[in-house]
Amino acid sequence: MTQTINRQAVKAYAVALYELGLPKEDIETSVQIMESAPQLMEALSCPVVALKEKLRCVDRIFPESMRSFLKVVCTHGRWALLKGIFDGYKEYADSKKNVIHAVLRCVTPPDERQLEGLRKYVLRRFKADDVHMDIIKDPSLMGGFIIEAGGCEIDNSLRGRFNQLEQKLIRR
Repeated sequence: MTQTINRQAVKAYAVALYELGLPKEDIETSVQIMESAPQLMEALSCPVVALKEKLRCVDRIFPESMRSFLKVVCTHGRWALLKGIFDGYKEYADSKKNVIHAVLRCVTPPDERQLEGLRKYVLRRFKADDVHMDIIKDPSLMGGFIIEAGGCEIDNSLRGRFNQLEQKLIRR
């Protein structure tokens, strides 16, 4: 139940951050600060540290445009969710711009021509305006590729084909 509440909180804060229309550069700077100072993030999410001290840290470290938002997050004890909030913000902003995220798992990275063909396929399949594709090497596929995007998995790997063949043989 706590995870559900946290997911809902992350989504609500992410949407609120987007709706505030803060400068993208300031949001990116805040993400960089968060990622480069894990001790600071730990202190700001620690219940033992006084709220007054946490708010003072926010004022000293983060871009001015971000301070009010971050103080609300801090005041409501949601600092530990901040990475998820920033990830949710990016996901929400991309969805508003009709950008889809895809993960391409393959044995060997595709060349430029192949990658462009895969990008066009994902754009057509999901009716998106742009695609951000992460490429992950996965030798266990034996050949081919798997694309994960929009909650779907498109398995065009040798391993996937062998599994399908195995299932057909078992059913006979």
